[in-house]
Amino acid sequence: MREQTAGSLTQADRERVAALVAAAASADGHVPLSEEARLAVAHGRAGTMHLIEHGAKGAVLGYAYLGAPDEAGDDGSTAGRGCELVIAPQARGAGLGTLLARDALTAGAVRFWAHGAHPAARRVAAKLGLRESRELRLLELTGWAPTTLSPKAPDGISLRSFRPGEDDEAWLALNAAAFAHHPEQGQWTAEDLAERKAEPWFDPAGFFLAERIGANGRGELVGFHWTKTHPAGAYGPDAVGEVYVLGVSPAAQGLGLGRVLLHSGMAYLTARGYRTVVLYVDGDNTGAVRLYEQAGFRTRSVDLEYRVR
Repeated sequence: MREQTAGSLTQADRERVAALVAAAASADGHVPLSEEARLAVAHGRAGTMHLIEHGAKGAVLGYAYLGAPDEAGDDGSTAGRGCELVIAPQARGAGLGTLLARDALTAGAVRFWAHGAHPAARRVAAKLGLRESRELRLLELTGWAPTTLSPKAPDGISLRSFRPGEDDEAWLALNAAAFAHHPEQGQWTAEDLAERKAEPWFDPAGFFLAERIGANGRGELVGFHWTKTHPAGAYGPDAVGEVYVLGVSPAAQGLGLGRVLLHSGMAYLTARGYRTVVLYVDGDNTGAVRLYEQAGFRTRSVDLEYRVR
């Protein structure tokens, strides 16, 4: 039985979808839904939609998350919804993924994420005539250690930790400027920030801000590195750290600040016992990819986005 729900799920369906996601992650070795989708499952989100395929005794065999509608892009991209879907391991191979994807198209989906670039997702995309449009890489580094040549902050810029409630507005403005052309990160709102501050992994001590003091004595945020941690099982048998978001203001580009911020976050995670650190980066962001690869990160897996032609 297929069900379509807008906004939020019932508590029972939230639990069933969470169980489905956990089963798929265990079987595939990667989480099948983005953080945005998982937060929408847990808390609800205005404008979103949920497509659920119920099996016997109420078990969820398939789930599709459709984000809130967006506008047509300046690059000619079609307006519509983004979609992520997951099929229970025991229900695969029967065409359920194609059926859910078709329903998502009918509901306005124009973009589909295939986390881990699963071969079945490629086949579904081919059946529906979707084109590959974006590559998101999961990079990984194990055994990082600081060197005697650790980068220093540029003159006039110092690092400090994020102060919840005091830095929120300034950080949101900096994030929007640093990721002005990013389709997701640059659109964050106060609600997005508040949801993550409420998550059990949030630790302001691991949220580094680069601040430049102006002639008026006031500080201006010019960069940041927000770290995150994951329990054992999320990315393998051990707990791991994450370079969650790292950004630099356009006004502070070219100063080497990204390298300084990366080092600070890596030192923080390593000091707390995280031997492995992961991060996500767009494949075409050559500057960021170069920064991370020079630090020792290597590609672990790739997520692919497909679009309606």
